[in-house]
Amino acid sequence: MNNWGSIILDFASNIYWVVGIFIFFTLLLHLLFVLWFPLSPRTWKFVDYLWLSLALLSTLGLVGNAKQYRAENAHFESEWHAAQSLNDVRGWYINYQILICAEAKTLKEKNLNDTKYHALCDWLEKRINDLNLMQRGTENYPVLTPSLTRGLKEYSTIISSLEQKILDRRIAIYNDKRAINMENVEEGQRTTVQMIIIIMAPVMLAFALAIRFTKVTAEFRFLPPGRKDL
Repeated sequence: MNNWGSIILDFASNIYWVVGIFIFFTLLLHLLFVLWFPLSPRTWKFVDYLWLSLALLSTLGLVGNAKQYRAENAHFESEWHAAQSLNDVRGWYINYQILICAEAKTLKEKNLNDTKYHALCDWLEKRINDLNLMQRGTENYPVLTPSLTRGLKEYSTIISSLEQKILDRRIAIYNDKRAINMENVEEGQRTTVQMIIIIMAPVMLAFALAIRFTKVTAEFRFLPPGRKDL
């Protein structure tokens, strides 16, 4: 947000300034269009479109604020779920890495080097490194691709197919949680037009109410003398 936007936001978020703006415009519009240059009843009907349009725009600003508030609240929860799901994936690799590498070390001490445990230990360590590199990129919660499980089926005699399916399921759950989190992050962001509407919403509403108050005053002046039923 630029300096002008920050200055306007400071005024628009101050209730005293907004009330002051309402009072100022109410007095100014009364002077201009009630006392000095009174408008006709027909013209005041067209003015209805103006103040209603301003009220609608200010309502859109309130909707934008509500949407961001909802997205921010949902973001904390969805980010926590994404983090937990990522930890579940990482935990699968780390747990098996500890078990497999310990077994590979034991076999090496027994001079039994011709086993798949050594290769599987290296494979698991590489996948953990891949996870670390992904998280060090531009995103804290990167998309987990099929490459993280590529080659695992070769070790089905050590890690059962059921356990491998558990890993696939954890990765799928994480990607779903990540997508929900990214959606909440995007909803919490605003375009330039949305920012302008949100910042100006209190001012537009104050101006709309000032126009409406002025119109009511003008309508009283159009009433025939002696009317007591209105």
